[in-house]
Amino acid sequence: MDSESGSSNYAGYENYDRPSVAVDAVVFGVESYETSTMEGKRLKILLVKRGEEPFKGCYSLPGGFLRQGETAEEAVERELLEETGTRCSRLIPLKVYSGRGRDPRGWIISTSYISLMNTVALSTRSDSDAACAVWLDVRYESEGGERIIISDGCGFEAVLTENGSSDAFAFDHSQIIFDGFRKLQDETRYHDIIFDLMPETFTVSGLHEPYRMILGKNETVQAFRKRMSGKIVETDMFDNTKMAHRKSKLYRRRKD
Repeated sequence: MDSESGSSNYAGYENYDRPSVAVDAVVFGVESYETSTMEGKRLKILLVKRGEEPFKGCYSLPGGFLRQGETAEEAVERELLEETGTRCSRLIPLKVYSGRGRDPRGWIISTSYISLMNTVALSTRSDSDAACAVWLDVRYESEGGERIIISDGCGFEAVLTENGSSDAFAFDHSQIIFDGFRKLQDETRYHDIIFDLMPETFTVSGLHEPYRMILGKNETVQAFRKRMSGKIVETDMFDNTKMAHRKSKLYRRRKD
């Protein structure tokens, strides 16, 4: 600090090149469904269809450029609201992506986040560079090598692997999605992110299903209940929903 002028002296700062900075959100959703005979859950991912070049018409992650004065967290929250109409209760930092040529528009680095939520209705602002927002199905397979399969049920399907890439997605978003799913597995396995989805009371099977989809573990409900015994507490209430074929005890998360 110059004591006479009171101004900061950052000599040489202007000689450094400065990239543009963007944010991307890898938001996974759990969709509940029911038929006349059963109920279940599906794992989803939140994507947008790009309405502008580059990659016009391709699926991409929600995201965009930081505006002056914004933090990365503020930018990703704004972009999610503008492009998808969603608000995430928790955004977890994933990674910074700065590979050469990752964006044809120039030198652009992106900081990314993951989140997990129950699926909600989507909307896209008319002045957004996204054409629309969609929830696509996600399936995880580990036999013979890890694969993440993303599909829309209408013919679109992309298979993502650790060292592979898919031109089904814009920019380097196939890699970000794969890394994001790995991070989701870690948060599920070690930090119990699934409880973010649960109401105050829940059945063991309702808690078990998201764990099974994300981790790909063929574990019985009985074994899962035993493994989670230190994290959940049985209540004296029962599940009385119309889809309950037999009464199931309700549990809540252990607080201590």
